[in-house]
Amino acid sequence: NPPTVRELGDGVYEVIAGQRRVLACKQLGWTTIEVFVGDMPDNQALGTSLVENLQRADMHPLDKAEALKHLVAAHGSEAEAGRQTGLSAATVRKYLSLLKLPAELQSRLGTGDGATGIGVMARLANTFSDSDEMLEAYGMIGSFKGSTAEDILRHSGGDIEALEDLRERALEGEFDVHRCGSSLLQCPWLAEEDDQVRERIVSAIYRR
Repeated sequence: NPPTVRELGDGVYEVIAGQRRVLACKQLGWTTIEVFVGDMPDNQALGTSLVENLQRADMHPLDKAEALKHLVAAHGSEAEAGRQTGLSAATVRKYLSLLKLPAELQSRLGTGDGATGIGVMARLANTFSDSDEMLEAYGMIGSFKGSTAEDILRHSGGDIEALEDLRERALEGEFDVHRCGSSLLQCPWLAEEDDQVRERIVSAIYRR
């Protein structure tokens, strides 16, 4: 998969996509490699480079957020940035939300499903606008798994005073998720005679 470059003039070429491949070839001692030479303006070159980086599974969430921020600026909308990267506009907005977090919380960001996951941190940034409140809220939800932490934040409605009660309710298991068997059609919490209810639930989910 040859790297993509563009000509800058005077025999100089800029690597647009494939920087790590080029470095690997240099380490192998190769003096020439095949490349695709593209004639593209700055915005397109930036977009191509960012899209390639965004495909990396090991990319830190903050680096991905910064890349998406530049991509949105280059293409003018979150929807277009999402189209370029294969992400939904909602996912793009989720990553951009991470940039609103205070530095202390940004340093805790990870790629797991716990309270340092992207979903919880994005929800935190969108629930509270004040950095001190974000820090206080994280101190109260940080010990919960991701889905529970998000539920607490969602139910708070941005009211920091409501978190203590929600935290206690979460500790009592109010936000725990219970499996409905192998499928909703076998859900043990619905009586066997509630077949019409089961069918409506399944139909509603498929419509969504």
